[in-house]
Amino acid sequence: MKRLLLSVLAVVGMAVLVPASAMAVTPTGTTYIAGTITHNGSPVSGASVAVTCNSNVLDSSTTVAGGYLVQFPAGQCPDSATAGVAASKGALGGSNSGTVDSLTTDINLALVNVSIVPELGLITGIGATVMGGGAFLVLRRRQLSGHKA
Repeated sequence: MKRLLLSVLAVVGMAVLVPASAMAVTPTGTTYIAGTITHNGSPVSGASVAVTCNSNVLDSSTTVAGGYLVQFPAGQCPDSATAGVAASKGALGGSNSGTVDSLTTDINLALVNVSIVPELGLITGIGATVMGGGAFLVLRRRQLSGHKA
């Protein structure tokens, strides 16, 4: 009787464990990357989204709620790969990245104002170079004119 009871428990245990382990693997072999795009805490609808994973790129756009979803074949974007997300809408843009975990990953990002004007340091450096070069030429010309007299 004891042996029969152990056999029944083993069969029931296998029946429970096998389907649970089968469900742990995504049956379609698909990696899902999703997230929400926001600006100042509000969702951004209609933003262009590009998701990159292992040099594979998928494009999408956001819903009214700011959400996006892309689906890579698991071979193109496997577990532990790094996925990057870049989004833009008008003068707003941003990017973020994350590690693919269990074939489903959420990568959220907030868009910020993207300026087309170069950084102030670059503008200041160019201006200082031009003004310094001009001052050098003026002083050099005065020195040369002063020696001839």
